[in-house]
Amino acid sequence: MAQGELSHLGVTDDEELVYRAVLRSPGTGFEALALNVGMDSSGLREVLDRLEKGGMVTEAGVQGFEATDPFLVMERLVECRLATLQEELQQVISSRRLVNVLLDDQREGQRQSLPDGVERVEGADRVRARIDELAFFVHHEVASVQPNGPLTAAAIEAAKEADLRALRRGTTMRTIVRTDALADRPTADHLSELAAQGAQIRTLDGPLERMLIFDRRTALVPIDPQETSRGALVVHQPGMISSLMTLFERFWSTAKGLDHERLTDFEQQVLQTMVRVDKDEAGARELSISVRTYRGHIAQLLRRLGATSRAQGVLAARDRGWL
Repeated sequence: MAQGELSHLGVTDDEELVYRAVLRSPGTGFEALALNVGMDSSGLREVLDRLEKGGMVTEAGVQGFEATDPFLVMERLVECRLATLQEELQQVISSRRLVNVLLDDQREGQRQSLPDGVERVEGADRVRARIDELAFFVHHEVASVQPNGPLTAAAIEAAKEADLRALRRGTTMRTIVRTDALADRPTADHLSELAAQGAQIRTLDGPLERMLIFDRRTALVPIDPQETSRGALVVHQPGMISSLMTLFERFWSTAKGLDHERLTDFEQQVLQTMVRVDKDEAGARELSISVRTYRGHIAQLLRRLGATSRAQGVLAARDRGWL
């Protein structure tokens, strides 16, 4: 066995050297033992004291030193080491509670580092709740930029009710999305439905900055644009709001209206029925909707087409490739 094999059990090299020397030469006296292991008297005495205290050797007077049976020694050493490891493990486990303390310190530092008029909201659920709160109390306008392409089904579901409720109250809603978002059918249908209720939707290529601005008084921007699930910064500071609105208006001025994009499946059916069927009653019956609903859909289509009559609407739809 190489020297130092017992170090993982808490035995020093000198202690192992002396213990093994006594094992090999039981009954050796102090002077002979010192010569055997190459230690001076004071150094050897310190090592022997520790070995005797640990129950590894005993001094039998004139009979010299005797080594304790290795089986007993190893059992004691292993038990002691396990007890030490268990104690250390308990300390490690108990220290996990310090994570919350450290996180509180981090949050306090983040709060202190934020300028006046800015608050930090962490976690997707808390951000969604804050958006719902702001949307409920909005009076005039919601301006938003969605820069990440198609919307997820969860995002559509979470925002749809609040958006429609705001539109029914007469709130102006202006939304900018990436052009490629409309290649996703659920996203296109959702945006078209909002547009049919009065929302203004525009599309833009190139990089965009995510933002959501309520009544030009409160805005939400992501803490980390690359990982929006981390949370959002809620901005109330007028200067920051002004800068965000300037950026939004710059995007808006160069974006294209949603009218240049395709219709939803149902809107396409309404348009084709309007072209083929003369009477509204017959068209409504074909689509299994009421005459009033059928006429409402036609009116919405004509508004999107910028037409004042159905004949003019058919021509405009053909120009745009909708027919």
